[in-house]
Amino acid sequence: MATRLHVGAKDLRGDIAAYAKRFDFLEVRGVAASDMKRAPNAATLRRWRKGVSPAFEFGVVAGPSVGKLKPSPAFEAELEAMKASATALEARVLVVATPADVTPSKLWRDRLAKVLDQLPRDASTVVWEPAGLWELEDAAEQAKAWGIVLAVDPSRDEVPDGPVAYGRLRALGGTRAYSTAALARIAANLGERRDAYVVFETTGALKEAKTLRGLVRQGGGTKGGQSRLLRPRGAAVIPGEDDE
Repeated sequence: MATRLHVGAKDLRGDIAAYAKRFDFLEVRGVAASDMKRAPNAATLRRWRKGVSPAFEFGVVAGPSVGKLKPSPAFEAELEAMKASATALEARVLVVATPADVTPSKLWRDRLAKVLDQLPRDASTVVWEPAGLWELEDAAEQAKAWGIVLAVDPSRDEVPDGPVAYGRLRALGGTRAYSTAALARIAANLGERRDAYVVFETTGALKEAKTLRGLVRQGGGTKGGQSRLLRPRGAAVIPGEDDE
């Protein structure tokens, strides 16, 4: 089975047509309810959708109040904005990122389950990106039970089994890059599946994305991954050498 790899950068660089010549996936991040005026409006989102090919995919990331999982007017506003954005973009991916204080306790699991129940599932892949002290195996098992995808850092975490993978590759300090050897390990970790989404947050995202595409097309490799603990977002260690 050939993996369909969808690669994006951290931010929209230039206009959408120029971005789509380099990448084929874009996360549109939700903003806080108090900053809704800064978010792209529905007309802009529809123009983005029309400005790219049907093969180009969008993901919509929930606003911060949704990730906190606590009902409030801000929560409701951000949730509705997320769903409206997904409709305008015809997005197939919805991402809920939870902060470190959302722990593995039953209270938080129940709250997250209630949020997930409010998201469309018919044509969407729902992705959960936890931070904090979730054990990887526990988070993966919970995501599987909910029928959603667990986002991980495929440079250090084992990618959970399933037809869809979602990975985020961060830059430490915004300057370091992934070596070809590191990208080869990432490609092997992604393995063969229907779809794999990878977001590069490095300054060399374009070059790294091209390299990763080539490695995934070559296929092969055994899935790896050593970390058993999900670290808080922004605390990734990036392999930078070709020989370790």
